[in-house]
Amino acid sequence: MMKNILFLITLFITVVLSACFDDKGNYDYHEINELQITGLPEELQVKYRNVDTLRATPVIEATADDGSMPDRYSFKWEAVSELKAGETQTTSYLIGEEENLSYFVELPDGEYNVNCLVKDTITRVTWKGTFKLRVTTQLNEGWLVLSDVNGNARLDLISMSAKEDMVVRDILQDAPELKGPKRINSVYQMYYNQWGTDLRFYIVTETATAALDVATYQWDEANEIRYEMLEYPADFSATNRTAGMGWELLVADKYVFGGTTFGQEVLFGVPINYLTGDNGNYFNVASAVGVNTSSTAMYNDIILYDTSNKRFVKLATGGMRNCELMSVKESLFSWETGKDFVWMENSLYDGGTTYAILQDTEAPYTRYLYVMGMPSFGAGGAQKKFIELDGYPEIENATCFAVHPNNPWVFYAVGNTVYYFDLEGHKAEPIHLDSETITMLKFNLFRGINSAYDPVCNALQRKLIVGSVKSGGELNGVVRTYDLPTVIGDDFVESTMHSGFGTPVDVTYREK
Repeated sequence: MMKNILFLITLFITVVLSACFDDKGNYDYHEINELQITGLPEELQVKYRNVDTLRATPVIEATADDGSMPDRYSFKWEAVSELKAGETQTTSYLIGEEENLSYFVELPDGEYNVNCLVKDTITRVTWKGTFKLRVTTQLNEGWLVLSDVNGNARLDLISMSAKEDMVVRDILQDAPELKGPKRINSVYQMYYNQWGTDLRFYIVTETATAALDVATYQWDEANEIRYEMLEYPADFSATNRTAGMGWELLVADKYVFGGTTFGQEVLFGVPINYLTGDNGNYFNVASAVGVNTSSTAMYNDIILYDTSNKRFVKLATGGMRNCELMSVKESLFSWETGKDFVWMENSLYDGGTTYAILQDTEAPYTRYLYVMGMPSFGAGGAQKKFIELDGYPEIENATCFAVHPNNPWVFYAVGNTVYYFDLEGHKAEPIHLDSETITMLKFNLFRGINSAYDPVCNALQRKLIVGSVKSGGELNGVVRTYDLPTVIGDDFVESTMHSGFGTPVDVTYREK
């Protein structure tokens, strides 16, 4: 029996081996289709988050592809973060699934390996090409543009940190919904030999006012204005946040809070918008603050407009306790104007000048220009000019105003047209923006100690900023700057133009 089993095993092995030897050479071996991916960008690519579009067009070289299947390959692009100190794993981001990469860079700042993964759908083998990518954000200098998109605030930056201007889009993406954008304010610590230091920026909206972290633009609830106040009224909605030599103000329609800053931080306490000796009888105020804006101005008066009683008032001399009536002689007009507030702004002209436009309540189409001297020391509000703005084209419909920082020139806009005139009544040829509506005019004043005498900053603050919007769409806002002539009446020169914003509300320069 054992011999029979051994015989059968031996016979089976012999047959198998024979079959193997007979089959030798019957297989037709083929080389796999090998791919080489070329044409990718340089090894190191420097791109800007929320600014640039990363583009790459791979070239596929195949060893066994006759080209008869144009859709033979599928593509996937991924950005894999490089490990930093203390990290244990990478993060992968899918940035494209088309053959040619076109990716608007939204990756967090950092260094990445970008992989181009090409899959052969026949062999099911995936091949890889790689290049390095460095993502940075240029946010340390440029024009901050606050705009309105469907009633909500949006903040963009026209960055001037690189050789060419670029727009960094929607830099407050992680902020809560901020309704009713109003303005961006720059606030300095103005204190003796530290004039114009500790620069802070505040975004002012109907639903929140907060300091901006201008290094990262990460939203932090702890930066909201309520944390600078002893009490936060339930109906509080700021309209202005400003500062000067030794003082800071927080203004709302029904509230004015003030504090001194000689070597200390301000914690806003009780409202001060009432007259001396008339505690509890608070009046409403306009958002504008009349003051000498020079970085060296000390002990000068601070003027508000009381909209409840239609009059100019000033903060009480020697502190931030309350308000008092104007004490400067009435030589050209009454401080008790009886008129509705329209606009007020400050300039550096003639040692410090404040301009205000008011509107007659009985003849609502009549507006008046009030010009007040605001010296660095002593009483402010000296009456310099009073002009009935009759005969100035369309000024009764104007909603946007600005005043030149160094010349007595007043600008206003109606529809698509910018007009301007000087205090002697000389009018210049207007500029027109076809098919656009102008929504803001501004000159940006620099007050920091590093910029007050800087020729570049002085040139920038003489540029007229014009915000406008084209019809149709949410992001049809345009921001232009104009170089102005030295003589009134000469031509404007448009120096820059950027688009893709919401409806422009305010523009402020973000200094280094």
